Amino acid sequence: MIQIRQQGVPGGGGMRGGMGMGAANTELIAYLKKHQDGAKWLLAVSSSQSAAQLILSSGEPVISMWGWSGSDKAMTLAKLKELVEKGELHYIQIGGSGMGGGPGGGSNVSSEVTEWVQKNATAVKESDYSKSASTSTSSTTTQSTVYRLDPSDVS
Repeated sequence: MIQIRQQGVPGGGGMRGGMGMGAANTELIAYLKKHQDGAKWLLAVSSSQSAAQLILSSGEPVISMWGWSGSDKAMTLAKLKELVEKGELHYIQIGGSGMGGGPGGGSNVSSEVTEWVQKNATAVKESDYSKSASTSTSSTTTQSTVYRLDPSDVS
């Protein structure tokens, strides 16, 4: 797992619906900070590129689960459960495509993590953090989903 940290960097612009090629979503960052509940990590994301955008925009530590290109097998299910159980991580972003999505190149390890998160975590509705959340979805755009995990979710 690559752990990237940068403190004291001012916030950036905003792309709706997760991370993309631009700056991180400032509404999502504000929501995550407000609901961080003492966790060490603001969020876990698929790639270092996504993590870097979030770190620069938030000034908070973010976990890159699958490395720079999203193909490393840095995060295991056991490690994720450990971080959640200790209260060090509450939010994970999976799904979508591009810099903010992908479960890690489709490896068995990333698929196992993704399946466990989807089964055990609570999806955060975009309307919970975005004033401009759309009620319709486009079939051509694949969005990522942010999930909340708590120690009680680890079995």
